Amino acid sequence: MSEEDIQNLDNPRDYKKRKTVMDDYINIIYKMMCDDISNNIIYSYIRYKGYNGNSITLLNYIQVLEKNNFPNRVSTNNIIMKANYPKNVIVIKRNDLLIYLLTMNPKINKDKTIQENISVIKEKYPIVEKVEEMFRSFHTIIMGKDPDGIDSFIKQYKNSEIGTFCQGIKKDIASVKNAISYTVSSGFVEGNNNKFKLIKRIVYGRSKLVNLSKKCLLAFSLKKADFNLNDLI
Repeated sequence: MSEEDIQNLDNPRDYKKRKTVMDDYINIIYKMMCDDISNNIIYSYIRYKGYNGNSITLLNYIQVLEKNNFPNRVSTNNIIMKANYPKNVIVIKRNDLLIYLLTMNPKINKDKTIQENISVIKEKYPIVEKVEEMFRSFHTIIMGKDPDGIDSFIKQYKNSEIGTFCQGIKKDIASVKNAISYTVSSGFVEGNNNKFKLIKRIVYGRSKLVNLSKKCLLAFSLKKADFNLNDLI
């Protein structure tokens, strides 16, 4: 360091403090702790005042503020806060709804609760019906035999919420059309590829190359009519 750099260490820069999601609630939490209000009530009140961030973040912040300013305070931070809904409220998670909409296999049983309320959900949230329509349209084209159908799909949805997805298809349009046109699949090759990589992860690091080759021969040759286990010994 130069002499000037050393001298500048005595005058550190005053960096502006970055605003966090908890800044608006610091004084409220501190005042409630001064009034000896339990952490459960503090947590609920901060939620009521508009905090919509992560629950664990809020609980940890209350705990740190308590530890640094009220060391003798009886802590209740080990209590897990859970959302309780009235019995007449039906809770449907977004992930479960997506699984319901994107499941096309008739052998798979769909969620009965969602099935009973899907019309209400679609009426309340039109985007749900739009997602289902886009997915079913794409699925019909991919599983069909008309490769030109993908061009119509791209034209219809290129300016929609899945515009980026359409651009990705357009860049590799030849491969996509071939997948629709031909019945030949690379699934067999990809399956064996996956099988080989799994064996490699299990065996190679510990058993070296010789045992890796024997393990692969055993896995891939076991069903052959002329297979002889003594050849691997």
